Amino acid sequence: MTESGWGKWGSWEETESLVGKQIGVSRGGDAIELGAIRRWLEPKQMDCALHYDRSAAKAAGYRDVIAPATMAFTAGLAPYWSPGDPPAKSGDPGKQIDLPVIFSVPAPCNLSFATSVEIEFFEPMYVGDRITCTSILASLFRKTLKVGDGAFLRQEDTYTNQNDVVVAVANLDIFRFVAPEGAGT
Repeated sequence: MTESGWGKWGSWEETESLVGKQIGVSRGGDAIELGAIRRWLEPKQMDCALHYDRSAAKAAGYRDVIAPATMAFTAGLAPYWSPGDPPAKSGDPGKQIDLPVIFSVPAPCNLSFATSVEIEFFEPMYVGDRITCTSILASLFRKTLKVGDGAFLRQEDTYTNQNDVVVAVANLDIFRFVAPEGAGT
């Protein structure tokens, strides 16, 4: 059962049973390509030749143009819709970014908020790479805060390319909770 669209409902015992286990896999819908890199750079007005000039990238020791490291987040996202999927209908719930610790992990909670995100980058992502994100529930820490009774859940995301080379590891901390009665929820 899902309560209020904020994730799978379940017991704390169910949540705890998933600690250390894989809770999700997301395969990027497309290989990294120059146009996607350009669209990533444009709003930031980021002029770094490593991201668009092959000769500059090679002169710096890379084998080809590299994607900005922070593109790992979007490069590892599965598509929201693919050919063959049924079309959305008016009134369907909106699609969310797949954050397994919020939506796939059962917990007796109907609200959540992010508390921190940390990411470490390892290997560059090149044009043509296909990125996969594998998520585990790394830890759970029960806590009662002013907003309600809940737990801090840590999701560890490992981003790999098509050769299983780790390009980044991110840790996302989410507090999932149930607000006290009459707290405006």
